[in-house]
Amino acid sequence: MKVLLVYPNIVESPKDMSIGLGIISAMLKEKGHKVELIDTTFKVSDDEIIDKVDQFNPDLVAVTAATNDLQNAIRISQIIKETKEVPIICGGYHATVAPKDIIDQDCFDMVAIGESEQSLIKLTKDLNNTKIPNIWFKKGKKITKNEIGKLTEDLDKLPFPDREIFNYQKYIDSNRGLATFMSSKGCPFLCSYCINKVLIDKYKGKGKFLRFRSIDNLMKEMKEVITKYKVKEIEFYDDTFTINKQRLRDFAKRYPKEIGLPFYINARVNAVTKEDFKLLKEAGCVRVSIGIEAGDPYIRNDILKRFQSNKQIIDTFQWAKEEGLRTYSFNMIGVPFETQESIKKTIELNRKVQPDYVGISIFNAFKGTELYDICKKNKWLKDKASASYFQSSNVNHPNFTIKELKKIRDSFGFEVYKNADKKRAYIDLIDKKLTKVPLYTKTRSLLIEKGIKKLIEKWSQ
Repeated sequence: MKVLLVYPNIVESPKDMSIGLGIISAMLKEKGHKVELIDTTFKVSDDEIIDKVDQFNPDLVAVTAATNDLQNAIRISQIIKETKEVPIICGGYHATVAPKDIIDQDCFDMVAIGESEQSLIKLTKDLNNTKIPNIWFKKGKKITKNEIGKLTEDLDKLPFPDREIFNYQKYIDSNRGLATFMSSKGCPFLCSYCINKVLIDKYKGKGKFLRFRSIDNLMKEMKEVITKYKVKEIEFYDDTFTINKQRLRDFAKRYPKEIGLPFYINARVNAVTKEDFKLLKEAGCVRVSIGIEAGDPYIRNDILKRFQSNKQIIDTFQWAKEEGLRTYSFNMIGVPFETQESIKKTIELNRKVQPDYVGISIFNAFKGTELYDICKKNKWLKDKASASYFQSSNVNHPNFTIKELKKIRDSFGFEVYKNADKKRAYIDLIDKKLTKVPLYTKTRSLLIEKGIKKLIEKWSQ
């Protein structure tokens, strides 16, 4: 069978492949199927989409879609349907949380919910089999809703993602030589803005939600990637990289001997210790990204359900710095019930911890989350989803306009650094202004790699 995969990615930065589609491609190829990909990460014209469909002539089209790129997924699927009458199945997080949103679209014939890799393989054996777990089928007006299947508990049984189909070196080059990996699935925390809670509820009785790959399996994948591609650094996207302490110790012991490249991780306050940071530093970690999200304890704990004190946050950043690690803080603005005073507290908490880098996103409400329901109840939701949580929101905030939030976002870093390091503050301000210039956006990674700080300091002398 010929299967056409579609990755309707609209994220400008950082650019990254879909690990889920990569695994599906690898599984399909193992079964002898022919697989090709439409990837919009680096822009694809409508004519190129049509040409791909005409030339490949697929028997099945499989689309992945997050909430932010769902409209692009629909647009591409409509083009495919107009070009060839072919069954189209759509999966991904939005499909799992809100399958009706997918099945109601004329361009989609099926919805894949949950971890449906094996279900897709079953589908390729018989496109007329409507009793496959994890898949909803639409025939005319009739919809067959099959139950969500069990979780894949042994992640080592999954093949490594097919990076070749994504022209992966292009991704690496666009992201300053960085290759990315996932060493686990799931997260045990129940933040109100994240879909983990709804996923945990959906998978109740279906297997363990938080799962880890073995260190052997992870090392093997990394070795294959750094042998095949030109890689300078590695980043792990796991939400809970440090939560399994024995696994972290095993990783820290083996990584410098077997891989040896600088790497980055995400760490969560109250799920990481100073000893963890020491192990990470010794293993070759150069930066940890840590969520602050909100400096106002009411917003952070009562609204976002993070349940972390200011002291815990300050201590965590301090531990990382004491071990010689650079830090990156995640922050959100435009959270429901947030005020100007709340955001000032977020800036002030960042001033206290002085991260090396600050990231600021604008709050978006995602279906299935507690905060989505709150926004819906208060009639704050816009009709359309936002295309970017850095530039827009699907929430009409009663206290802020989008223009005001973008202005706060652009000056956030300057406010954090202005008292401690004026040059650093102006670097951040200039960077935010230049990111609006297309040419700068394309060359930003290169400038960062070469040392934008040194360049701007030289210009300012």
